[in-house]
Amino acid sequence: MFNSQKLCQIAAVVIATLVAILTLTTHVSASSVPFYWNFIQVEVDVQPNGDMWVTETQNYVFTANYTNERYRYIPLGMVDNITDVTVTENGQQLAATTGTQDNQLWIRWQHSLNPPESHVFVVKYRVVGGLQVNGDETQVYWKAVFADREAAVLSSAVTVHLPDVLSGQVLGYSAYGVPATSRTIDGTTFEFVANQALQPGDELEVQVVFPSSILHLPQPQWQQVGSDEFDEFQFLSDAFPVLIVLLSPIFLVKRIIDRRCPRCGKFMLETQSKVLIYPTSRSSGTRRVIQHCNNRNCSYHRDFEKTIFYRDDGGGGGGGGGGGGGGGGGGGGGGGGGGGG
Repeated sequence: MFNSQKLCQIAAVVIATLVAILTLTTHVSASSVPFYWNFIQVEVDVQPNGDMWVTETQNYVFTANYTNERYRYIPLGMVDNITDVTVTENGQQLAATTGTQDNQLWIRWQHSLNPPESHVFVVKYRVVGGLQVNGDETQVYWKAVFADREAAVLSSAVTVHLPDVLSGQVLGYSAYGVPATSRTIDGTTFEFVANQALQPGDELEVQVVFPSSILHLPQPQWQQVGSDEFDEFQFLSDAFPVLIVLLSPIFLVKRIIDRRCPRCGKFMLETQSKVLIYPTSRSSGTRRVIQHCNNRNCSYHRDFEKTIFYRDDGGGGGGGGGGGGGGGGGGGGGGGGGGGG
């Protein structure tokens, strides 16, 4: 007799599969660009000196005519440098151009295009100062599959290779962003496979942590600068209570002096004010000020208007910075990421 519970499980799997297929199909067809990524596979090869060789294998599928120029940009805020950039297709190196703009490394290349067809490009580069050194722990923390895309990535995987000296010494490894399956292949190789397609805005970030005492790497320059800024902030935070204690008597004395009546000299002057006209960028405003001495033997009373000048504090400026983002609980976010198309 057929088990009804088993039947329900099979039905659930079938329905989930159909929903996933329909979701991918709908997204690909509704994409604002006539292409998608069949897969993006990333290899991160950590060197004993702390450099990382990153190899991105990107499989584009073009469904209609489109520009034949591809690009990839990588933020430079959490690395010291990115060098030795190459782009190849079918083992042949393409003429790629690189440049820096808005603290990002841009990589551009052109290729033949006669859609519908697919192309597999291999983008390889060396990351200098990409490992994060935090006291007793050093970590690979890399946004391997970038979020800034206009099309979906149907499948993606990231593999991290560590030097042999770190075999069996890894303290932990995790994936952040979309749900992913993480596993260790051997003592120095770790694999992270996304459990679903990555829609535009989704990313896959990986983290592998090991003791700092093995490779003995110095902190990268970008991290030292960040530490200096934090130290300055910490100093100001520690000094703030002291400043309050020192400045409080000054404000208190000023408040007492402001209550001194200019006629009788007693500290019984009360001041009230009300804004009559608020200032704008085109005209000044007006404030009404009333001063009255509460000394019964003093008749001082003054009612006057005071000009309020417009002051532009730059309010409303400031958009938000880039999304650095980071894995929950990972401790600060990783390098890499950026975008491509």
